Amino acid sequence: MPRHSITVTAYHADGTICPSEHRHTTGGSPLTEGWTGRKRFLATCSCKQWTSNPSSTKTYAAEQGRRHRSDQLPAKSAPPSKGPAVVRELLRCDAEE
Repeated sequence: MPRHSITVTAYHADGTICPSEHRHTTGGSPLTEGWTGRKRFLATCSCKQWTSNPSSTKTYAAEQGRRHRSDQLPAKSAPPSKGPAVVRELLRCDAEE
């Protein structure tokens, strides 16, 4: 089973990738002179079969990636219960004896 690692990439309004060196506010507004700011974020998976919908926040894009990754995990079956039925079996008194 392939490992699913998620990468979130920021894009400028013109569609170019926003490098991490570009300083910005938490809302994505530019602090670096001469550029327009971050417009959207995309999360992509290393499986090459999934890409998120464009998001206006990095947090939401990352959440979409976490959901995709958790959907790819195999379903775990619940372990058998060791509750009251086991205790009753151990403490059982046969009336026939």
